[in-house]
Amino acid sequence: NSPRWWQLTSSRAWTSVPSKENYEAGKPALPGAYFSGMKWAVFHLIYGCSVVAMLAQSLPDLTAMRATNRAVAIAWPYTNSGFALQEATNLSVGDWRSSTLTPGFDSNRLTFWVSATTTNSANFFRLTRPADLRGIYVYSSDIGSLSSNYAQSVTVSLGVPGVDGLVLVVAWSTLEPTNHIYHWTNLDLWMNQAVATGKKVDLAILAGSSTPDWLFQPSSNNGAGTTPLNFTISPHSGTTSNCIPETIAAPWDTKFLAAWNNMLNVLSHHLKTVNTYSNLTLLRLTGINRTTDELRLPAETAKSTGLDCVSNAPAIWQAAGYTPSNLLSGWSNILSSFQTYFPDKSFSVAIIPQNAFPAIDDNGQIITGKVPDANQPLLALAAQMLAGRLVVQFNFLMTGSNASPAVVQAAQSYGTLTAYQSNNYFGSTGGGAACGGDVVSPVVCSNDTYLSELEEGIYPLTTTNQLRSQYLEVFPANVLALTNAIWQAHRELVTPP
Repeated sequence: NSPRWWQLTSSRAWTSVPSKENYEAGKPALPGAYFSGMKWAVFHLIYGCSVVAMLAQSLPDLTAMRATNRAVAIAWPYTNSGFALQEATNLSVGDWRSSTLTPGFDSNRLTFWVSATTTNSANFFRLTRPADLRGIYVYSSDIGSLSSNYAQSVTVSLGVPGVDGLVLVVAWSTLEPTNHIYHWTNLDLWMNQAVATGKKVDLAILAGSSTPDWLFQPSSNNGAGTTPLNFTISPHSGTTSNCIPETIAAPWDTKFLAAWNNMLNVLSHHLKTVNTYSNLTLLRLTGINRTTDELRLPAETAKSTGLDCVSNAPAIWQAAGYTPSNLLSGWSNILSSFQTYFPDKSFSVAIIPQNAFPAIDDNGQIITGKVPDANQPLLALAAQMLAGRLVVQFNFLMTGSNASPAVVQAAQSYGTLTAYQSNNYFGSTGGGAACGGDVVSPVVCSNDTYLSELEEGIYPLTTTNQLRSQYLEVFPANVLALTNAIWQAHRELVTPP
């Protein structure tokens, strides 16, 4: 009853350890070219069930162990690579399909696993890798509001050696300014430019303050009839003294969710129609936003920011019926929409580790004691639904300061991949990142100080640890001025640990 280990040798002949039994799937009928660059492991289990683990050499080994008399546990370690689990009932090339099994993650062992029920037929499993995400990405900012000079700087920066991709940012209100009427010209222009220069694309559709006005108009006026929630917020917790009004929908509002789902559906269809879907590397998980692509909602007050112009966000959310459960419900629907219309893509989510959401409990009451980590249930659900394809990132790096540990904690807890974006302290003038100071008094970068900043993100647990970020997001002004740092950071990102 003990499992037997089978493997394919370099001569492509089947051998067994310790048994000399024959295995049907190992007969010469399989084309030799199909095994090129692959490792195979075959586990012959009781009740006639055979489980085959197949992997590319850049992916982790799969192991299989009998869990019960009717189930086998298949496991593989966390690495710096994304993955997709596939299964088949025979070894024909066309028979492989996405596995119906949902991987779990053991945070103590840093291991993914699935449990497969044994049958009398052969079941085969393998890991494949989604698109390679690694590299330096230029952050475009909203392409619908770029000045001609800034747009030109983005274009030129794509040609700088070491730049691997483009974070293509589009406001929902720009993409769909009228209900069911889309403006594709600008999106297609930038997609084609990225494709022509061989760049990867991370597409971010902004909601939050970029929500189109028609969402809140009545259906009789070609609107969606969503209830508007009006806030006044201040970036950087009031440090800049700027107050910005915004109108958004509750993330669990069914009319908002229907409109968001429809937009993603139409977007996917359009990209396939113009033949750029295959050039899309990953998408930012948006829909629950404030003024950026980060996962957050208005949560501040006049007292917390020291600005009288800031609205009392928790009170507004209480009146709207906010609870963590309602937030999670909306998030689940958003994740399902992304997964449905972009089933073969990777995804990223930019988090705010503290105070990203109003401190309200599931009874709708203000939390007066210790506030739970509001990101935890959101990330846990996303990691479960998008196992092997989810990047958690934090949009801030600073020279001499450790990268946010929240990104590393997500990797350790949920098996997600890691990434960072530089700070944008010179953003008001289009100057990109600073390498010291604060948002009021930023310090200009040199090649050395900028590389030091980027390396904080490349090696979030220092250079002695194998954990590496998948990518870094940077701004065009820094790319154009600090080419040596960009090239070196690129080399460090794409070189395996």
